[in-house]
Amino acid sequence: MKMDRRDFLRLAAAAGCSVAAPLLPRPAHASDTPYEGPFWVTLHAGGGWDPTLLCDPKGRVNELDPDPINRFGIDEIETVGPFSVAPVGDNVAFFERYRNDLLVINGIDAQTNSHETGRMTVWSGGAQDTLPAFAALVAGVKDRRAPASFLSYGGHTATAGLVPATRLPDVRAIAEIAHPSRLDALDPDSMLFSDATRARIAEANLQRLERVADRATLPRSQRAANMLFDAQAGDNALRRLAERLPTDVDNGNNLASQAAVACASFAAGVCVAASLQVGGFDTHGNHDERHIPALQRLLAGVDAVVAEAERQGIADKVYIVIGSEFGRTPGYNEGNGKDHWSITSMMLMGPGIRGGRVIGATDARQRPLNVDPTTLALSDAGTRIRPSHIHAALRELAGVSAAPASMQHPVADGALPLFS
Repeated sequence: MKMDRRDFLRLAAAAGCSVAAPLLPRPAHASDTPYEGPFWVTLHAGGGWDPTLLCDPKGRVNELDPDPINRFGIDEIETVGPFSVAPVGDNVAFFERYRNDLLVINGIDAQTNSHETGRMTVWSGGAQDTLPAFAALVAGVKDRRAPASFLSYGGHTATAGLVPATRLPDVRAIAEIAHPSRLDALDPDSMLFSDATRARIAEANLQRLERVADRATLPRSQRAANMLFDAQAGDNALRRLAERLPTDVDNGNNLASQAAVACASFAAGVCVAASLQVGGFDTHGNHDERHIPALQRLLAGVDAVVAEAERQGIADKVYIVIGSEFGRTPGYNEGNGKDHWSITSMMLMGPGIRGGRVIGATDARQRPLNVDPTTLALSDAGTRIRPSHIHAALRELAGVSAAPASMQHPVADGALPLFS
């Protein structure tokens, strides 16, 4: 074992690689084989979004409407292909871009007005805190040994012990950790040391690690030394990720940065699923003035994921699932805000999802309408769509419904034929 460790580290030294501890948390003996897809992005609109301002638009009857659901009129609602679109912000342009790719599901009953319960229900398929988030479930089944298998920036992040939740900083911070020998982490030509000097530093680190291993005589110490060795092996994955990162993205925990790190992680083969989040949707006051800009930030985030996936050459392998913990009330409160409402929508796109469709609906006051469980046509005698139906279908689409982890953590309802 000592020769394996020494040979590995000497190889790193010959390549001029740093042997500093990596950023990525990883299970012991994590796989160094890159994961090649498919990849999943769940994008959470934090606070409870208003689908009537986006994909399930409702307008006031006329200017004398005593309790308008929105400020625009019914006759102002736009049509883009099969979609009815609220005439605010950049909504129309967004639906024009993705009219053939998007699947919209309206009239989903989240069955709660609680933020925490809503996040659990919408993103795991049930209100039980033992259920893993869908992204964590997929990551745990597909490749739990990938260095950052489940990447989380927020939303519902319960893992049920299936996989660690990895939280990565922004683009520059990752580059700085991966490339400690650069003056500018994003500039490969700004080296602090020559190749020969970096090789000598790596050789010195090698000798230090060998001394640590030689002194590790107790089982506990040997395990610690082996864990240190395993950590060094993660350096390759970190460098693969760093080399995929763009250099022109704004840093910080915004959706553009989240999308850049997620798609670079996918392309580097270190990640299976990522949970992204944008906030600002809990608009109990001044609803329109605050909520419409939040929606535009969300849609810009979807654009960022698509653009980064295309730039990384993985667009045909990426699924995007967009949702929120619940909707907003069909009318304004005394502060021109909207409160919590259990009826919501979701939007999805990706390989195997037939786009250009709307499933489900609500009435003029955003009450859910039932659908036939076979044809999905509206039917009074049909089924009210719940998150558990959607998650059962998502598990089938992802190919994880028969996995032991899914059987151990079942959802309450069977799948509806949403994606075929």
